[in-house]
Amino acid sequence: MEMRLEQRQLLLSGGLTQTVFPETEQLLEDLDYQAALAFVSTRKDMNRYHSMMDFLFCEIFIEYRAGCFAYYDEDGKPMLKDILSEEVLARYDRWLMAALKLAAEKLKTKRILSWTQYRVEVLRLAA
Repeated sequence: MEMRLEQRQLLLSGGLTQTVFPETEQLLEDLDYQAALAFVSTRKDMNRYHSMMDFLFCEIFIEYRAGCFAYYDEDGKPMLKDILSEEVLARYDRWLMAALKLAAEKLKTKRILSWTQYRVEVLRLAA
């Protein structure tokens, strides 16, 4: 009997949200923003998703979560770029950039909060 521990390297972008949030993807290339996202999501399982971008989008805008997993299961579900207008995608991109900047602020101040609290703050910014 053998036990293996595998750590999968999560992609920055791809999956359901592939190339639809260019500004946020650019921020995520910065290791500081990756660390900030990890800081605010310590109790979340990012590995359920194909990319950090899918995780961030679907865990903030949870109404898209089921569609994301259906897309992963190749259930014939379309990608976001096929169902949302460029205007709506641009709005989500701005909100996700704000979400990453908020995560960076929380990391800088070492203010620990639950994902639910973080999500509420992000959605308040988006309103």
